[in-house]
Amino acid sequence: MTHIHIIGIGGTFMGGLAAIAQQAGFKVTGCDAKMYPPMSTQLENLGIEIHEGFDAAQLDTFPADVYVVGNVAKRGMDVIEAILNKGLPYTSGRNGWRKTCCTKCGCWAWQARTAKPPPPPCSRGCWNTQDMAQAF
Repeated sequence: MTHIHIIGIGGTFMGGLAAIAQQAGFKVTGCDAKMYPPMSTQLENLGIEIHEGFDAAQLDTFPADVYVVGNVAKRGMDVIEAILNKGLPYTSGRNGWRKTCCTKCGCWAWQARTAKPPPPPCSRGCWNTQDMAQAF
C-alpha cells in the first residue's frame, strides 16, 4: 500500500485530499502546527494519524512513499529541508499529480510526479506505466 504523508494536512484542501486518498486505498498520515475542528475531527474519525509540528523527526516516524507539501510549508522549515536534503519524493497539492495508465494490465492510478526514476508502479504493482497527462 502506497503511503502518503501530507505536510499541512489541517487545511480544508489538504484535509480533503487526505480523505479522498484514504478512500482510494492509500495509507495517509500528515502534520500541521495546530489542528482545529472540523478538519481535526474529520481526520480523527477517519483514523488518519497526525504529527503536530513541522520538525524533521516525523520523517522517521512516518516514512512515506511520497510527501505532499501544502501551501503552509515554506523553505527553511525543518521537515521541508530534511525532505530536500534526503532527496525524498515529494509533490505539491494539486499541481504534482498525473493520471497514468498501466500498459501491462490497463488499470488507471493517480501517481505523484517525482524527479527520480523509475516511475512508481501502477495500483496492481506493474511497472509499465504511461503518463496520460490528465492532471486534475
